[in-house]
Amino acid sequence: MLKHHYPKLFAGDADWELRAKDLAARTHELLSFLADIAGVTDVDVTWDGTVTYHDSCSGLRELKVKDQPRRLLGAVEGLTLTELPTAETCCGFGGTFCIKYADVSVEMVTRKAEDIRGTDADMLLAGDMGCLLNMAGRLKREGSEIEVRHVAEVLAGMTDRPSIGEAEQG
Repeated sequence: MLKHHYPKLFAGDADWELRAKDLAARTHELLSFLADIAGVTDVDVTWDGTVTYHDSCSGLRELKVKDQPRRLLGAVEGLTLTELPTAETCCGFGGTFCIKYADVSVEMVTRKAEDIRGTDADMLLAGDMGCLLNMAGRLKREGSEIEVRHVAEVLAGMTDRPSIGEAEQG
């Protein structure tokens, strides 16, 4: 939103257009920032297991985040990345899409969950919380034991906490 849509929102506004463009120029998606701006190549983390990665629609198409998470995950000792055949296919969440087109959304995430299970991965990772919540919910409803986490949790070595969908309801 801040990177692509904020400048358009304020286009033509003498007071806000330059400020919006300036903010957009200084705003980065986390994985892109780590890999492309900060130049992180060593994460000093070990995690023994197999993961698969889902590319979110906005991250992939608007922010061009594709290789960055894979490069960063490649630095995690012991981690095996099994590519999700439908990594670039929408999970069906899409903001209000899942509300406006609930039946279509459920079908999309059901197919995505089937593909995730087909990788035999221990863990599903992504960089978008909406996608993660959607896929975690479907996997849990289907009885899957695949952990679902934000990729930053693995990169930070924080896999000892409850994963998405596991946290106790308060």
